[in-house]
Amino acid sequence: MIVMWGSELAYIYNDPCIPNLGDKHPAAMGMPLRQVWPEVWDELYPLSAQVMSGGGATWSANKRLLIRRHGYLEEAYFTFSFSPIREISDGARIAGVLSTYQETTRELIHSRRLACQRELTATLTRLRTQRSVCTRTPAVLEKYPEDIPYSIVVLWDRLPSLSAPLAVAASGLGERRATRHALAVLDRSGVLPEVVDATSLAGGRVVSRLPEWESVQLAGGSPAPATALVVALRNRPAATATPAGLLVIGVSDLLALDQDYRDFVEAIAGQISLGLMLARAREAERTRADAARRSSLHDALTGLPNRTSFLRNLGRALLRSRRRSGRVAVLFVDLDGFKAVNDTLGHRAGDDLLREVAGRLRRTVRPADVVARFAGDEFAVLCEEIATVGAVERIAGHVVDALALARRGDRPTVAASVGVALSGPGLLDPEELLNAADIAMYSAKRQGRGRYLLYEEGMRS
Repeated sequence: MIVMWGSELAYIYNDPCIPNLGDKHPAAMGMPLRQVWPEVWDELYPLSAQVMSGGGATWSANKRLLIRRHGYLEEAYFTFSFSPIREISDGARIAGVLSTYQETTRELIHSRRLACQRELTATLTRLRTQRSVCTRTPAVLEKYPEDIPYSIVVLWDRLPSLSAPLAVAASGLGERRATRHALAVLDRSGVLPEVVDATSLAGGRVVSRLPEWESVQLAGGSPAPATALVVALRNRPAATATPAGLLVIGVSDLLALDQDYRDFVEAIAGQISLGLMLARAREAERTRADAARRSSLHDALTGLPNRTSFLRNLGRALLRSRRRSGRVAVLFVDLDGFKAVNDTLGHRAGDDLLREVAGRLRRTVRPADVVARFAGDEFAVLCEEIATVGAVERIAGHVVDALALARRGDRPTVAASVGVALSGPGLLDPEELLNAADIAMYSAKRQGRGRYLLYEEGMRS
């Protein structure tokens, strides 16, 4: 409780007020209110004047006051009332003000820091890449400038680097060059090795009074706080793992860098590290899934699409052909003489030949055509937007020429028989069209091999 007595509002307080006065005690006892709290006089004077003039009591809940009680201007919150004290012997004249109050600074700051952590957790759990963790984190932190005047999140690839990071995102700073300048100053300070070598998962380092730091500015144009906390970020559970990045949090000039503040920043770093670990696990899972999907749709030897993938592409092409002019063609390719290569030179030579054939096919057909390997020495080519029979015949002729492999050393002569089938009223099913091309290919083999034939219905018999 405080009694502010007389016209000067002489400040008289009980013992529970002493911790809230800080350095102002004991000199504040009996001093005019204006001299005790000059930094907030403009906010307190209207309240006391209202009471002294008979305007009634006042009530302020969680009022923010910037006070100087520990040698620096400090953000503090109070819930308090101002009530009149009357002089009974003088006709109940208002002679002073009674204030009962409670400081709520710790509760308010704890509440907003908790809100920051909750929002950060909700954001990070939805992210699927480490880069998105880097870029989205500052977007959350910038909503809490009272505790986080600025932040910088840095990711690197393999070796820790502030000069050549993989990704950088920041909040609270001015233009992008302000972020680059801040990183350059930190890099020259040599703080990185010290933080990287920290064994604790969230062990932070206090950085202050860096040369050139005064030139780093906040978005509003004011100088950035001189003190920062720098914490390593990791994307692996092991505390000894090489950090994946760095978190830099500017420390507010209006708050003491006490253990609560440090715990808050280190908790944020822990949340980001956990977000990086989850994102890394998701990235690895996607990589495995992509590899499995690719292996299920591609031939391991040549890298070409396999039969399943080819039929899927063929089905889509047939659907597109119904909406557009042009037909779809399938070329079924079977090598002549391949068994002799395997029998005389071995399967390694056969594999080399299959890879050579795959390369020749890709280079021979049109860029948009799909080349696939089915099994053994069987290949297929999918051609869309075929306007005339002559167009697909030219492609088939080029394929036969490209796969006419003359005898080379011990390798026997190899050629290709190609069956060609064009979509039409009776051939609109992928399996049927492929089967027609297969039938045409066997007809080409029976007519002497090393050639192509167009499918005709009579070939089925």
